Formats: sequence, structure tokens, C-alpha cells
Amino acid sequence: MASSATLSGGTSGKSSSRVISIGLLVVASVVAARFLIHYAAPYFRWDPKYFDYLWPHRVRLIVHICGGIVALVCGTLQLWTGLRQKAMTFHRWTGRIYLVGVAVGITGALLMTLSTTPKAFGVALRGLATAWLVTTLIAWAAILRGRVPMHKEWMVRSYLVTFAFVTFRVITDNLPGFAARLGSSADDAAANVTWLSWIVPLAVYEVIRQSRRLFGAEPNS
Repeated sequence: MASSATLSGGTSGKSSSRVISIGLLVVASVVAARFLIHYAAPYFRWDPKYFDYLWPHRVRLIVHICGGIVALVCGTLQLWTGLRQKAMTFHRWTGRIYLVGVAVGITGALLMTLSTTPKAFGVALRGLATAWLVTTLIAWAAILRGRVPMHKEWMVRSYLVTFAFVTFRVITDNLPGFAARLGSSADDAAANVTWLSWIVPLAVYEVIRQSRRLFGAEPNS
């Protein structure tokens, strides 16, 4: 009886966790789609007014945006558990394309930092690119060594960093007052929002993961 109750509780917990994960993924997909339509897509009109001061660096920016779009789309597909279980070949190929998208996005970001002003924003962008590179490489190395649970965890971290471009817009669009308080000028505020866009999501993820392990929601690895 006790074993049955434990098994039932474990199954129920897994089901609840899966429902929450699916819900979060759906919300993230909707928010990402809005970001791509409203902010990323207009750059492909090649309108100097939309690029504003970035017009002289438009090629670098487009490279960065293209990589980010590919990573956002493929990252969402990578985290879709049902697809991973039913179409492993497709999962592997979207993973490879995700790696390419991240590599292109990082290249564009680092090229942009060569001429980014103010310097604080350039440093923030380099920090983001570094986090993107490290989390993705660890996820890749883990799956190459057959460490599937570790690969899953680091793919989530990599996706959270990928999603930082969307998170940045969510903060600046919906919390302008909060964003403005993060710096003595608009440029400083933008730099600090860039840092928060990936550091805070990663910190929240770690608190959730470690709390689940601490209180027995999942086994220690």
C-alpha cells in the first residue's frame, strides 16, 4: 500500500511538472513570436531609419539577429519533450541547427561589440555572448559523452541565455520605470538590463533545480 501510494504520488508529481513545463514553453513561444514579429522582422526591410545609429553596422547586426532567430526557434523545439520522444532524428537535427544558430549569433554579437557605445553596453554584450557560448558548449559536450540528464539541464540554461534578447524587450517594454532606475543614463540602464536578462533567469532556474533536489522532487545526480 505504501509503495503504491509513493508510486502514485511520484507519477502525479511528474505529470504536474510536465504540465507546468508545457505551459511555460507555450508562453515562452508566444512571447518569442511577438518579439520576432515586432522587433526582429522589421530589420529585414533594410530601412536606415529603423536601424538608426546601427545602420553603419547593419551587417553585423543582421548576422546576430539571424543566429538568434534560428536559436530561438530550434531551442523551443529542443525543449519540447513530446517531440524529442517521438522523433529523435528530428530532435538531433534541430539540435545541430541550434548549435549553428548560436555560433552565428555569438559571432554577430562579438562583432557588434567592436563598435558598440557606450563601453558598458559592449561589456554587457560580451558577457551575454560568453554565457551563451559556455552554456551551449557544456550542453553539447554532455550529449557527446552520453550524459543525457546533464545535457537537458544545460540545454535549458543555454535556452535561457538565448531568450535573453526577448527578456530584454519584456523588461524595457513592460517595466520602463524599473529599467530606468537601473542606471544614471539610458545607456547605463540598457547595459544593466542586458546583464539582468540572463543572470536572473539562470539564478531562478538554479534555485528551482536545487530546491527540487533538496526536497526530494527529483533524485540527486
